[in-house]
Amino acid sequence: MFLAGCAEEAKPERQPPPPVSSALASACAAGGGQVDDAPTAAFFPRVTGAFCLDPNGGAKTFGEGGKKPVDRICDLFDGECELYLKLGVNRVVELRYVSGAGGPATLDVYLSRFASSEAAYAMFTTRVVGDGDPADEATPKPTAGGGAAALGLGNGLVWRGPYLLEVTYNDETASEKSLRAASDAVLPKLLEEIGGKLTGDTTLPAAVRLLPADERLPHGVRYLADKMLGLGGVAGAYGYYRAGTQRFRVAALVRGDEDQAKDTLASLAKLPGATVEKDGVVRVMLGEADGAKAEWLFKRRKQEILGLGDEVRVLRVGMPSEEAASLSLPRTEKLARLTKLAAN
Repeated sequence: MFLAGCAEEAKPERQPPPPVSSALASACAAGGGQVDDAPTAAFFPRVTGAFCLDPNGGAKTFGEGGKKPVDRICDLFDGECELYLKLGVNRVVELRYVSGAGGPATLDVYLSRFASSEAAYAMFTTRVVGDGDPADEATPKPTAGGGAAALGLGNGLVWRGPYLLEVTYNDETASEKSLRAASDAVLPKLLEEIGGKLTGDTTLPAAVRLLPADERLPHGVRYLADKMLGLGGVAGAYGYYRAGTQRFRVAALVRGDEDQAKDTLASLAKLPGATVEKDGVVRVMLGEADGAKAEWLFKRRKQEILGLGDEVRVLRVGMPSEEAASLSLPRTEKLARLTKLAAN
């Protein structure tokens, strides 16, 4: 969701790694390689399924205590490193598993450590949801591991504490169907195993904990460490929901105290076209620049700001009003749901 002229960051797309030589069938005969990075070595099993740590390639480390400065992660995350640096990534470890049966299949692993658990979780939701719609079939599905984990086509992610784990199954010779079957056979176990060894709290950010679970889509959460609703210095979370054919979002912000929350609500009330309704509810139309607009209602509860609005992802400019109404909650129901949420 955007304020006019303020866009959410798009879901980043990682470029595939360069082709690698096929592993020999004897690559795992000695039990696999070793991770020579003391802070993270215990996180990674030497063998997982038919794969083992590459005996011919150790871990590459960036940032604190690493072999290269943290800004060199741009060599790993082509065109995406600014997202990590902006969120305070301070250490990244890269390593690879190879197939013990031989062949080109690899598991490429990236473990990023951020300055805070909230920042790591923000990057996790950026990877999983980003600027997309969690209702899309391509959205990674929930799986076991750490504090939260997701499994996509040939890739998986785990968040726990300050860590974000990303694993990609690569095989340039496989069809999409074969790639999915092969990755689904190996990634869930590895994600769960590493996720169980990572250190750090699994408590979700306070704003995320305010989002109701009922009717929320799987992985229907986006956490923003900054610029929530386009407001600088403000963190918050969106929850994505579906009730029959109707779609909506819930927004939650937790400010430092009641005065800050009042100031935030006042900022929303000053937006073009915003109105202050009964009981201090602020109504405002938000949307993408030159795109569809969604009706939002906001209410303060002590130091928290709660909002409920239409799902802009299913709306479009010029959509017939009857069609838009079938996809959105009527204002009376938005208000009823928001009032109930704020009363809990």
